[in-house]
Amino acid sequence: MSTMNAVTEYGEFEEKFQETYELFKRNIESDEEVGASFAVYKDGKPIIDLYGGFQDRDKKISWNKETMVNVHSTSKGIVAMVVAKLIDNGDLELEKRVCDYWPEFSENGKNDIRVKTLLSHQAGLYGWRDPLDETDFYKWDYVCELLAKQKPFHEPNKEICYHPKTIGFLVGELIKRITKKSVGKNLYELLSEPLKAKCFIGTPEIHHDNIAELISSESLRKAFSNPENVDNYLVTAFLNPANRTKTANTSEWRLAEIPAMNCHGNSRSIAKIYDHFINHQSNNFISNETFKLVTAVAVSGDDNVMKSPMQWSCAGYSVGGGKLFGKSSKAFGHTGWGGSMAFGDPENGLSFAYTMNLLTGSMLGDQRALKLVETTYKNL
Repeated sequence: MSTMNAVTEYGEFEEKFQETYELFKRNIESDEEVGASFAVYKDGKPIIDLYGGFQDRDKKISWNKETMVNVHSTSKGIVAMVVAKLIDNGDLELEKRVCDYWPEFSENGKNDIRVKTLLSHQAGLYGWRDPLDETDFYKWDYVCELLAKQKPFHEPNKEICYHPKTIGFLVGELIKRITKKSVGKNLYELLSEPLKAKCFIGTPEIHHDNIAELISSESLRKAFSNPENVDNYLVTAFLNPANRTKTANTSEWRLAEIPAMNCHGNSRSIAKIYDHFINHQSNNFISNETFKLVTAVAVSGDDNVMKSPMQWSCAGYSVGGGKLFGKSSKAFGHTGWGGSMAFGDPENGLSFAYTMNLLTGSMLGDQRALKLVETTYKNL
């Protein structure tokens, strides 16, 4: 039973989170947002469920309770739950070589790359050597074959280099080889359908009318214009191909499975999925041993792509996260291009998600999300 007792034009929340609501309302009614949603679960129950604004640039279509949006790399945290399930089942072993599951992957010096090396962004496959267009992402076998054949950009285990786009295909192909099903099919069967959650990788066309239009802000357009930030790591990882909101707003993009960057969902559904994951002991999704394994720090240090110190888990979660992921060092999750984020805080039994359609130039920690999270913790 829900404990939310304040009902407003922007959703519901427990009364003690009035400050979080006021902040969300100010953002929606200013130029900070076009449309957005923010949700928090605690110990299996929703305590904040806010949404509002508009789905479109022209502000003609209201953002409603069920509105979904592309959450870019926040997708990775959802994919990691599928990985965790396979590990728990014994179907995927972190110490095994990737080529034990995907024989073609062994080419060009990749024979000894372990699964844990790949999932923690240390395999040196953070981009493609061949030039790509975004529409090539609709050709699953093609982009996976390129990665299977190519030589890593660095010796595996020697550098930490976030794989912003490639990791979805790399992990997705592993999942496909093991389960004989796509990532999106696994997500639907394991989490979205049982939880009645609006969260898809490969979103059925029936839902497209309620997907918000992505809108680029000026800060997003300037994100890669600073010459100090543009080096070979960034160009390789992010700009082959570059992100275009025009492409991401098409039906073809929404229908495709691009696991690292095209999960579509709303905050209520994503927070509910994280809540289900951190409450694994009561629902038997995975064992506590597996949960601790996949949410612990596996590697930490300066990430050459992110230009920041990072802590990655063996399943690909960002762990700790500073203010963005609350006050617990055990919090884990993922941020997304333009500002979205989702995380779980197992110490406090909390799960958060923030989604929006106005994309800013933030890479690690959008101020809109940061402040919503901060005010929520303040009033727990």
